[in-house]
Amino acid sequence: MWTEQGLNSAQIAEACAEHGVARTQKAIQRIQARNGWYMKIPASPVKMERPPVMEGDALLLFDIHSPCHDKAWMDRLIALALKWGIKQVGIGGDLVDFGVFSVFEQTGAYDVQTEITVTENILKALESCFDTIIYSAGNHESRLSRKTGWLLPLESAVRLFIRSGKTTFTRSYWWTLVSGGQEYRIEHPGNASASQTMVPAKLAAKYHTHMIAGHGHLWGQGRDVSGTWWGIDSGICADPERLDYYVMRHNTRPAMQQGAVIVREGIPILLHPDNIAIYEGMKI
Repeated sequence: MWTEQGLNSAQIAEACAEHGVARTQKAIQRIQARNGWYMKIPASPVKMERPPVMEGDALLLFDIHSPCHDKAWMDRLIALALKWGIKQVGIGGDLVDFGVFSVFEQTGAYDVQTEITVTENILKALESCFDTIIYSAGNHESRLSRKTGWLLPLESAVRLFIRSGKTTFTRSYWWTLVSGGQEYRIEHPGNASASQTMVPAKLAAKYHTHMIAGHGHLWGQGRDVSGTWWGIDSGICADPERLDYYVMRHNTRPAMQQGAVIVREGIPILLHPDNIAIYEGMKI
């Protein structure tokens, strides 16, 4: 439709003449008014990526901060997941620390090649144990891209250590897990709180879904204000004593807490170094 494409009456009259049809501008204007024809708003060219969906049970790891990860803690988590027959793992942001690209003071404890190599080997280990891996962005993943003024896209930055097609990366800071008929949003939120569960519980109430979150480096499980949705702070898979900003400069925030979550048949199991032995000793 010429009118919807933005042609005025004079242009439409010329187009009609080119097709052997004689119409005056006035006649075209009357036809437009009679039929309610007008120029349409153009369609938006913007298309946002839809975060992936994982179906089934999964081990969920957050804030690994490689190469400042806790090997012993992660090995226990993987062993428990495999014991329970879980074949999927999700990484909810900050797999890599990218500390060498931080705006904060550098300690020289490691270089960028160490970060890349260690992170690649962590993924290799996970890929050798699990059939499916979904990995979403965290604020630390974006450090290298920000350093380059985003000339290096986030997807390219993480390809420095993602070598296998077995790992699905999403630039979104969240994705969805569906287990036992229950839907969970796996999130690396933009907010952090000094109160455990506050951020995931508020997000759960806002989006009407269970929420498992990282980023705050806290540990806890509760319901949203409606009592319907889980709001879970997962805890971290990093070793706090290897994080320079945590060790070298103190603050009044709560102590960082290690943890992880296994969602099994729709039920979230919040793990911690103080309670994992109970689950390790359970017979399947």
